[in-house]
Amino acid sequence: MENIRVLVVDDEHPARTRILDLLEKQPDVGIVGVGRDGAEAVRLIRQHAPDLLFLDIQMPGMNGFEVLKQIAPEAAPFTIFITGYDHYAIPAFEASALDYLLKPFSDERFEAALERGRKYIRNRAAGELGRRFASLLDHRMARPKPAPYLERLLIKSSGRVVFLDVGDIDWIEAAGVYVNLHAGNKEYLYRATVGQLQGRLDPRKFVRVHRSTMVNTSRIVELQPRTHGDYAVILKTGTELSLSRGYRSEFENWLRQPL
Repeated sequence: MENIRVLVVDDEHPARTRILDLLEKQPDVGIVGVGRDGAEAVRLIRQHAPDLLFLDIQMPGMNGFEVLKQIAPEAAPFTIFITGYDHYAIPAFEASALDYLLKPFSDERFEAALERGRKYIRNRAAGELGRRFASLLDHRMARPKPAPYLERLLIKSSGRVVFLDVGDIDWIEAAGVYVNLHAGNKEYLYRATVGQLQGRLDPRKFVRVHRSTMVNTSRIVELQPRTHGDYAVILKTGTELSLSRGYRSEFENWLRQPL
């Protein structure tokens, strides 16, 4: 657990010193500020947003109850009131105090109040974490899932409907508003552009090598350098395609290394 951020406000120097001495013995406590009056308390709360506040009730100018009225409820820290007068106990709890320390208090009584603060802060942190996780989960579930990559293509030809597994395609060639799908010794005409089909095929398995050509990466067996930075892409079938300079970077992204 991160350090508990604590602010101490008391107009009496001995009281401040005692509380600070007790807090400095706590390994999980970080003191973010020390105040001496009500106005300073309001400023420090707004400035440091402490988790826990030790707040004197009787102070010049503005008492502890008035301090909390100046703070928005959602920004108010858990508060332990400190006072030398027991008749403030009921008003303190009406002000939603976490605890009430009556001067002079023992080390044990202080420890009990601090431990109460720890529990409330941990519960709040756990609740916030749970809400954040739930919100993140809701957000992830609400996001539209990307369309799955195509695994089969429906080819309509001569009154027949053929199902072609995309894994059987060797390479794809532009043909106007159609593409030619080369699969072994067969060719299939499919109504789509190379760009449209590229967006529906797994980029780990199909890569564009030319403005008019896309290739099944599992069919590539060799690259041969050509002039002006071009390469010949040799497939298992012996087919030779051209890797143009314009698509070299896309090809290198698939390779995850430069040519």
